[in-house]
Amino acid sequence: MVQEINMYAIIDVETTGGKYKEEGITEIAIFRYDGKKVIDSFVSLVNPEKKIHPFVEKLTGINYELIKNAPRFYQIAKKIIEITKNAIIVAHNAQFDYRMIKQEFGRLGYDYNKITLCTIEFSKNILPHIKSYKLDNLAMSLNIEITNRHRADGDALATLQVLKLLLKKDKDEKILNELIKSKN
Repeated sequence: MVQEINMYAIIDVETTGGKYKEEGITEIAIFRYDGKKVIDSFVSLVNPEKKIHPFVEKLTGINYELIKNAPRFYQIAKKIIEITKNAIIVAHNAQFDYRMIKQEFGRLGYDYNKITLCTIEFSKNILPHIKSYKLDNLAMSLNIEITNRHRADGDALATLQVLKLLLKKDKDEKILNELIKSKN
């Protein structure tokens, strides 16, 4: 049985796109949530020091001009560690966002290991009747408004609203405890 959870770090990242394991983060948003309210947040553009794929530029609106003076990942790494300390990493498609953050820390020689919770998996267990679990469709089904779509802060805030609803429906935390995975 998993220990009682009371701290979550809801994360979303935007990336350069491109070849698997060669991508870089262009934007990150993290909302530290204690199960009742957001107690801290961090949102930043990130200069990945690599080219952004044209499709991604068009989708997110993040281009070289926007990120050229943004901090490099190493410059925000300490803040990411602090805001996610003793928290479950929560993301919509956690496998992707967690992989990207873990990959960036790996490039710095730091082994970043966290317990994760994917709101796609959580939603499938709590709300099996939903036709699509893509963030847009899930939010629409749950009457959650997404502002600033395909940007880290907008997507992370929508994911936070999804998490709140799922936690409310999973009162005894049975499904939550089954889904939490330790990533190494």
